[in-house]
Amino acid sequence: MDALQYFKNFNIGQEIDLAGTFAYNALTILNSERNIYQNDQIFMFLYNAAVSVERIQKCVLFMYGSYDLSDIEAFALELKIHSQPALQSKINVHTKKKLSQEQNALLDLLKDFYEQGRYSNFSINTSFDYKSEFEGFVKKHYDPSMVETSIFSHDTYITEQAKERIGRTLGKLLCYYYELIKDKAREENLYTYELRVDSTAEKVFLNLFPKSSLQAVHESERNALAELILYLCTTTDSTGYFNYLRKIEPLPFDPFMVQEYLVDIMNRSIPQSLVDEVATIYEDMSRREISDRKDSISIIGAHNVFFPEDEDGFEEDDTDG
Repeated sequence: MDALQYFKNFNIGQEIDLAGTFAYNALTILNSERNIYQNDQIFMFLYNAAVSVERIQKCVLFMYGSYDLSDIEAFALELKIHSQPALQSKINVHTKKKLSQEQNALLDLLKDFYEQGRYSNFSINTSFDYKSEFEGFVKKHYDPSMVETSIFSHDTYITEQAKERIGRTLGKLLCYYYELIKDKAREENLYTYELRVDSTAEKVFLNLFPKSSLQAVHESERNALAELILYLCTTTDSTGYFNYLRKIEPLPFDPFMVQEYLVDIMNRSIPQSLVDEVATIYEDMSRREISDRKDSISIIGAHNVFFPEDEDGFEEDDTDG
């Protein structure tokens, strides 16, 4: 393997991982609330989506360009731009595969956000509004009914159907770029496209759900978490781990708040109301009791926890053989 092949295999491979991580973060933010309508939520979704697309686009361009090691720094300087449509125009030179209308529109939205909206809070001359631009994209390219108005606060928000369409558009776009890279890498006998097992990039780029929907990735994870919660609440299985946990006396939570807590938890957010309830219960405990309890529960979710009683054949065989 020469130095240029090494660069393509490892440096570009790491960039693909980063692009996948930014995409996964965008997906997480899109689903952090049941109704996404706050400017900070929309900003973080657009920011992560924009960076994800831009980085993977630049990976495609390097793979398809004719560069040697002496050109790498010049390539990096040349691509210090933040226009996803402009980068797509460069990609179009190397491939016959074209984007859909929705995908091109998403590139335009990400470009406008990154060029105009990213620092609009620091300007009095910029009229870019994350919320109206985002919801306007949904209304124009999907369906106006996918933006609804809350009957309680009169805030507008995008629906679950809109999240699915956005996840589908972004997912297919990212997989399109990844397939271009994979095709070129295989042509050059490289493994640039190989992804770390169980990484967020693997979830994004090896997406086997219908229409490469990123929202389907979220739904599959949400479903798996729901199944685990149900199992934990109902199981009578006996393992060293379960036996240890059952010895710890649970806190006296308000049972009628559990459903509300799970709404946030299922959407990848720890509710502050849950944190506050635990803090309130701790107020009736001594410092020593709190310290001992934290030590006891620290095992939950910890790595490399071993219970001898779970090992098959733990008792030694004392027979001669």
